[in-house]
Amino acid sequence: MDKLVYSIWLSLACSPGGSSFPKLLLAFDSPEQIFAAELAEISRAIGYRNSDRNSLNDKSLDKATEIYEFCKKHNVGVITYFDDKYPAILKGISSPPVLLYYRGRLPDFDKIFAVAAVGTRQLSEYGRRNSFKISHDLAAAGAVIVSGMATGIDSVALAGALSAGGSTVAVLGSGIDVCYPPQHLTLAREIVKTGCILTEYAPGTMPNRYNFPKRNRIISALSQATLVFEGEERSGALITARYAAEEGRPVYALPGNVGSKKSELTNLLLKQGAKPCTSAEDIIGDFEKEFPHTINRFNLTNKMPVDMMAQLRRLEVVALCPSDDVFLPPHQSRATDVVSHGEKAEPSLAEPVSPPEGFDKSAIEIYKQIPTSDSCAIESLVNEKYNFRTVMRLLLKLEMNGFVVMLPGERVARKTQ
Repeated sequence: MDKLVYSIWLSLACSPGGSSFPKLLLAFDSPEQIFAAELAEISRAIGYRNSDRNSLNDKSLDKATEIYEFCKKHNVGVITYFDDKYPAILKGISSPPVLLYYRGRLPDFDKIFAVAAVGTRQLSEYGRRNSFKISHDLAAAGAVIVSGMATGIDSVALAGALSAGGSTVAVLGSGIDVCYPPQHLTLAREIVKTGCILTEYAPGTMPNRYNFPKRNRIISALSQATLVFEGEERSGALITARYAAEEGRPVYALPGNVGSKKSELTNLLLKQGAKPCTSAEDIIGDFEKEFPHTINRFNLTNKMPVDMMAQLRRLEVVALCPSDDVFLPPHQSRATDVVSHGEKAEPSLAEPVSPPEGFDKSAIEIYKQIPTSDSCAIESLVNEKYNFRTVMRLLLKLEMNGFVVMLPGERVARKTQ
């Protein structure tokens, strides 16, 4: 049995971001020892009320072996806590992941200079322009941009770094084989050419709201600095900033307009001691002596060196702002359609593309809850029968089959022909 199978088993048994794995490290030397341990030994190590006890007492390796074979077949890299190449910078946090699945080129995180670039999904033109430009310049100077590939600030920052020819790292809140949002497949493929996509979640894991806060600890842990561009006061980017502060790493924030909802978080962080960042030079200047062979301020520019919108379109990045002209003419049927008396039919509004009767019944139920002529919040689809995780899984299935469209701000709409 390959030793990696035991690490995969352990990662499945321990809740991501929980206390079980750190406690097990104090009592055992390897995944094989943990696998061989009796329930009483496990309980003494992690606590008798720990919810992971049953999973750690399940000695079946079937699922772990299945994942191992999947990774071999699909060229998915796996690096475990027990490997020499596991980043020391990640080992130092309170709850390091048991392992990381990755695609692309895994950087040496202990030698590179990495900056976490995070912010809101519902960004403004101000946030979009600055996240793209500053991330572009950081990458041009030699920094690796680490983010989450979500709609909004995260993906714009990654696109900015890629447009400079830089290396990027996207940390997912889903399995390595689940591109979320699906619209960022082009972006994901571009990332793996010079950097990597990684996750602690097993292949096949669907995204859900509980995964992302846990994912954020990895984004901050792999970075020497965290830069927050925009967000409301309770934005998920605050979690990343808090993790960075707990790890003793500097937090930077883009100053914003007083009174603007999208600048609530950054202005709050500045009041709490974050460093203001209005250009890449603010960060490069703080770290160039520590990383003299990695970053170079002379590569910085004053003007936007590329066409931002052209790059976002090239990478198919979802980053609409309220200022964008999104009010397009209604989708129309073909004007060449002919009615029985030989005249052209009048253009009509397109009908939604409905799933067929033989489609997943649960998915159809969710689909029917979506308004026919408007979008709705994903959370509004959650009920006693379908929790958030199940709704996300069903929506992803509907989207992959072309029946719905996922929109910024965690909203969804029926797709039209």
